[in-house]
Amino acid sequence: MQTVSSYQPEQAQFTFLRRALQSNALFSLLTGLAFIVASGPIARFLGEEIPALIVLIVGVSLLPFGYGVYRVAAQPEIVTRHAGIITIMDITWVAGSYLLLVLAWDVFSVAGRWFIGLQAEAVFTFAVLQFIGLRRLQR
Repeated sequence: MQTVSSYQPEQAQFTFLRRALQSNALFSLLTGLAFIVASGPIARFLGEEIPALIVLIVGVSLLPFGYGVYRVAAQPEIVTRHAGIITIMDITWVAGSYLLLVLAWDVFSVAGRWFIGLQAEAVFTFAVLQFIGLRRLQR
């Protein structure tokens, strides 16, 4: 018996963008859950003056974002406008993270500064990959 492949070229063009969005969604959801479950220890890790409530609020806000990114990635044909908005939101997060570091440098511990910088770089990586995926679709 011969099997028929359901490979469709028009769906294949979305694969790179879909994987970037899926990775972004997973990272956002896992980070949000970690921030909710361990808001106190994470706050102390970031700096002694950081309230656990702020970490909790950030964690809670990451869940709907991560779910929204997952929903966009799960569509058979990704709406490029939605992927573009997600990419802009990621760039805004990165800019906000570095602005936070500049404006409140002495509030954070050394490890906290590294943590904020590294998570900003991870989000920047997702934004770049999503941008590349969007550009490939424009060809």
